[in-house]
Amino acid sequence: MAVEGIMAPTVCLGKETDIESQKDPIGEAVLAEARVGLAALQAPLAKGLELTNSAEAFLGSLFLVRCARNLAAVLTLCDAGWAPEAQTLLRAMVEDMVTIGYISTDPDNLARKWLSFENRRLPDAAELVAALSGIEAPEREDRPKYERWTRLSFNEMAQRADGVVPGLLEYLGYVYPILSDRAHGNTSASGMYIHVHADGSVEPLFRPSASQVAITVCNAVTAALTTADRTKALGVVLDLGPLEAAERRTYEACGLPVGPPPETPE
Repeated sequence: MAVEGIMAPTVCLGKETDIESQKDPIGEAVLAEARVGLAALQAPLAKGLELTNSAEAFLGSLFLVRCARNLAAVLTLCDAGWAPEAQTLLRAMVEDMVTIGYISTDPDNLARKWLSFENRRLPDAAELVAALSGIEAPEREDRPKYERWTRLSFNEMAQRADGVVPGLLEYLGYVYPILSDRAHGNTSASGMYIHVHADGSVEPLFRPSASQVAITVCNAVTAALTTADRTKALGVVLDLGPLEAAERRTYEACGLPVGPPPETPE
């Protein structure tokens, strides 16, 4: 079927090769370094976290566990050749990075506010039972149309977080729009899913691929390190050295600059 004014292209069968024959040495090296960083992140969780006795440290521990889980999931997907799908999880990691960065600008007050927030828009047990049973759900008068734990938008939180995470806004400006594009499946992200050949035929890209594995993993390690740094600032006892080393090695493997650019001699 063709939309009016648009000619329907010829569809060809997928020609992608098996993921094992596509393995990218750079992607493999980056994955190996990232796994070392993940192990370092998981080590204190397995041992038992040490925290200061405060609301902000407890909140930090929650974000650290979520960070470790998301990083593990990103590496699992990337290792299997599903980098574009991993980028949806990476977007969540970047959003957590902003949230915990913002909370660390006023730890005691904002941590308590986050921990005490109850999302009244979520369905309760009675509503779920009704939906599964096919009966009429009870009406809830307390459900708001929209509710957030903070009145600030994502961008406003990022602006404030930039004060404790220098360079955050600049980083988001490059990375976040791309990740959002992937998550929402916008038109500009369609190159991940189809390849239009010179003869006009369209090839569906439905098999795993080594494409974008390395850059996805690099950004996931950066998001994890930034989040872990903020959890440490909130009172979680954590050695960031191994994760910092993993970030440096993943960037080097990708040929990306590590640290600030060298100063230009006068």
